[in-house]
Formats: sequence, C-alpha cells, structure tokens
Amino acid sequence: MVAGAGMAGLLAARALLGHADEVVVVEPDDLPDAPGTRPGTPHAEQFHILHALARGLLDHWFPDLAAELAAHGVVPLSTVDGRMCVDGRMRPVIPDDELLPVHRPMVEWHVRRAVLPRVKLVRDRVVGLAGDRRRVSGVVLAGGRCDADLVVDASGRGTRQGEWLRGLGVTPAPKRRVHLDLGYATALYHRAPGQRLDGLLAVHSLRSAAWPDPGVSCVAAVSPDRWLCTVAGYGERRPGRAAEAFRERLLAEPAPAFAALVRTCAPATPVAVHRFPHSVRRDFHRADGQPEGLVSVGDAVASFNPVYGQGVPSAAMHVSAMSAWLAEGSSVEAYFERLRVLVDAAWQTSVVADFRLPHVRGERPRGHRVMQAVGAAIDRAAMADPVVARRFLDVVNMREHPRELLRPDILGRALRNEARLRLTR
Repeated sequence: MVAGAGMAGLLAARALLGHADEVVVVEPDDLPDAPGTRPGTPHAEQFHILHALARGLLDHWFPDLAAELAAHGVVPLSTVDGRMCVDGRMRPVIPDDELLPVHRPMVEWHVRRAVLPRVKLVRDRVVGLAGDRRRVSGVVLAGGRCDADLVVDASGRGTRQGEWLRGLGVTPAPKRRVHLDLGYATALYHRAPGQRLDGLLAVHSLRSAAWPDPGVSCVAAVSPDRWLCTVAGYGERRPGRAAEAFRERLLAEPAPAFAALVRTCAPATPVAVHRFPHSVRRDFHRADGQPEGLVSVGDAVASFNPVYGQGVPSAAMHVSAMSAWLAEGSSVEAYFERLRVLVDAAWQTSVVADFRLPHVRGERPRGHRVMQAVGAAIDRAAMADPVVARRFLDVVNMREHPRELLRPDILGRALRNEARLRLTR
C-alpha cells in the first residue's frame, strides 16, 4: 500500500510491482486526465530539471518515457545549448553532459499513465495505521481500512506519519529543519520557432550570497512554443505574483538571457508562486523502535531547498534502495540505514550552501566553518578549472558523493586557483 500518488508514490508503486501480488495506491486528490497541477502538488508549475541520475532510473522503470516526452517537444539539451552561471559569469562548458528541463505536470502525467493501470487506485485519505508497536499491518482510511504487508509513506513533506505512529504508541523519528524563507515564482512565455535567448536554450543562474539579491533564476525551452522561467529569492526578496514586478526582476538578472526573454517574448500564463519555508529531514535511523511493515520515500523522508533540483532524483534513489532492500529481505532498520547514506549526501550538498546565506537558521553540521571555506574555494575553482567543474557538476547532479570534492587532486587544484586569485588582486 502506497500513500500518495505524486512522483515518489508513483515510482514506489512501479518498483513494488516487482515484489508484490497487488499494489494499492491511496490518493485524496482528483488526478487530472491531462498534465496539470492539483492541491497535493502546489509546486508543480515551478521549474524542474531532471538530473542524469533521475533520468537513468526513470529510463529503467519506464523505457518509453523518453520517447513520449520527446513526442511532446521535450528535448535533452547539451551543455553547449544550456549553461550554468554564477553572478552573471558562465561556468566552463562540460562536454558530453546533458540537461533535461521539464514541465513537472507533463512528466508526472506520463508516469501516472504508465503506473495507474497496473495498480489499484483508492480515492481516500490515510488517517492512521493498523497494527501495533512492533508491526504495521495496514492503514486506516477516512472511509475504512486497508490491510497490507507493507505500507509506503509517499505523502510528501507534510506527512502525518508522526500522528499515525503516536496512535500506535510509537515515538516518531526526530526531525531536523533549516529555516530558509524561500519563495519562487514562475511563468510560461511564448516562444518563436527555433528561438534562442542569448544564443542558448536554457540558463541556470545562481545569485550567490555575495549578490545583493541571493537566489536562483532559471529559463529553458520546455516545448517548441514555450519558455518556462522561474525566479527564486529569500525573505523580503521573495518574488510575488505581480506581472510587472516579475518582469523587473528578470531585467535585473545578471545573466542576459532573462532580459532577452521579457524583451522578445509575451507571457503565456499568469505568474504562479510557491513558498518553501524550510528544509526538513526525518532521521529514521535514529528512531526508537520503528515498526516493521512501514517505510518512507521522497519528501516524507527529506525535503531539500528546491533550487538544487534534488527532489525527483532523491525520490528515485529512495525507491531504488527500497527495491534492493525488499529483494534482500532484511529488517526495516536495514532499509533506513541505506536511506541514511543517501540522505546524508544530499543534505550535505544543500545545507552547506544554504548556510552561506546570513538569514538561514538551523542546526549547523559539525565542522561547517571548515566545510564553508573549502566549499567556497571549490566553487571558485569550478568557475575556472574544467577538471574541478566536471567533478562539481557530477556532485550537484548526484552522480557522485560530495566526498569526491575532497579528493587530494581536487583540493590541490582549488588551492592553486586560490593562489592565482590572490596574485591577481
């Protein structure tokens, strides 16, 4: 039984088909018959990009997905056509790497069409767990009860699992939060046939903590006739819904593609906004007696600052770990230990960068000042050294563990770059 029919729940249901006689997905929302948002996915209209890791796992579970997306105009972009920049400076081109900007409702719709015909969908809401402190035997729904050998919580960052567990007399897993006060705003723009912006089809622009208005802006061609553009900011600089204010922010963006967008293209939709108050992770590996028969995936485990694009890749990795754990047949503690390794890597990548922003509050990891200094040096080296830039991109795209940036050869290149910068000041 899977609670939630978002991306994490759909991926979990697909993976469970290889392990179960019957898979039941419980979802309270009406699921649209076409690409579109719904109450359970208020962030779906915002910019999404699939990292190579997520694409590989999606290709494994859905071999026809890439062709279906291509038929709807979604095309992978080489690093020649899509670039990343920091404070207006472009990062070095990394050969043989691809970007896949997507409209999230389109991807979720295709995955939903592939999964739901093969499972039982129940339109209902989970209000509790059946079982006892030792083992979960199903869920209590608003309209009845559903027995299950395994319950997968894929109900998102707002999961009620803590309440469900307290109903069984179980203390929920402890949580950690990093308070971000992030907001982002998105609009679709009309695109002329074959149009490029500043010679590019996609730009990911980071405004660092040194910039007056830290945040991220992204623009990409998501179909032959549409651009998708998102602006993100923090605190009092969170973007709003006003079309003219959105336009002014794009004109002030240091990467020139954004000014080119508003000067040459007309908006195709109103501005959609979403607020992300904090990152959160649930440390299931530290829980006191997590019952058997209950696991979690996706944002119900950890929900990171969305500007890093870790949501779908993390959910896919959680589901892959769940599938391997089921094949192994070990205890639930073994699953959450697998999960800890994955979450630690993604959490480190995001929170080290987040804590460079002076307004961010939360539990800083041990040794974070050293990590900040080393991370800043690696970031600067990645702007000039193609070898460091390649390794940095591999970590950001979750192909490699963050510890790869601490290898002696990478640290040596970063230190040499720091020495060069001091000599040129």
